Amino acid sequence: MESLNSILQRQTGSQASERTREPDNLSERLAHIQAEAQRRQKIIEQAPATKKVIQHPRDCPWSDDPYKSCKDCQSGNRIKSVFEPEPHKFIYDVGSCYAEVQYQELIKKCGLIGIELQHTFENAIIDGYNRSLYNMLQKWNPEHGGGIYIAAKKDSNNPQGNGTGKSYALHALAHRLCRMGVRCLYARTVDFLMELKAAYDDGSRDSESRVLRKYTQVPVLMLDDIGKENARSDWAPERFYYLIDYRVRANKPMIISSNFNIGELEKKFGEHNFGPAIASRLAGFCELHYLGGPDRRWQGRN
Repeated sequence: MESLNSILQRQTGSQASERTREPDNLSERLAHIQAEAQRRQKIIEQAPATKKVIQHPRDCPWSDDPYKSCKDCQSGNRIKSVFEPEPHKFIYDVGSCYAEVQYQELIKKCGLIGIELQHTFENAIIDGYNRSLYNMLQKWNPEHGGGIYIAAKKDSNNPQGNGTGKSYALHALAHRLCRMGVRCLYARTVDFLMELKAAYDDGSRDSESRVLRKYTQVPVLMLDDIGKENARSDWAPERFYYLIDYRVRANKPMIISSNFNIGELEKKFGEHNFGPAIASRLAGFCELHYLGGPDRRWQGRN
C-alpha cells in the first residue's frame, strides 16, 4: 500500500506546475485556494490519528496561538492536524478542560473571596450535625426552582447558633453550581444593603435599579446571614421584600441562611412593617432546614 507521504509527494509533483502558474483573476485565485484546501483535507482524512485527553487549561495545545478561543472547545472534541514531518491528526478530548475554564470564569464572578474559595463539600468535615443538610445540597437540582432556608438550631451550648456551618454550606454550594456551569451569586445580606445604599447615595435611581437587577436576575441567589443587618427602618425591609417577592413570583432559586427561624425573622423585620409579608413568602417558597451543633470556629481554637 502506498504511504501517505508518497501520495502527498506525488500529488505535490503533479500539481506543482499548476500551483506555480499565477492565477489570472480573482475567480481563479479563489478556485485555486479551494482546490488546495480540499487536497489537504483529503490527505489529512487518510492520515493516522492519535487520541489525547486534555484535563486542564495548563495543558492546552493551543496555548501559544494568539487567536485561540476556548469556545472552540465547547463541543468537547477538537482536532489538530500537522503535515510535517508526515501527515498526522490529533483528536483531543477537551471536555474536562473546557469545564474547568467555565468553572474558573463562574467562580470569579460568584461573590466568594479569600478563604471562602477553599470551602467545598470535598474539604468539609462531615459529621452527625451537618450530614443530612450537606448530602441534600450535593443532590439539589436548581432547575426545579424553589428555595432553601437554613436556620440555626440553637441549644444551651450554642444559644446564638453561631458557627454551625451555614455560611460554609452556601460557599460549598456555590462551588458545586459553578462546576455544573450554573451562574450563581453569593452575598451577605449586609453587602446587599451596602451596595444599595451606595447606589442610593449617588442619587441615581438607575444605579439602584442595576443593583436590584443583579440580585433578581441571577439564576441562583444565595443570601447569607439574613436578620443580622439593621432592618428596622422602612427602607431596608422594603428592598428585601422586593427582592424576595420577585424571586418567588419568578420561581428563581434562592438559598438563605440565618441565625433566626422564619418566625423570628418576621419580628426582626417588624411585625407592622414588611416582616409578615417577607416571612409568609419565605415559608411558602423555601424548604426549611436546621443546622445545629457547637460553634466550629471556637472548636478550632481549643
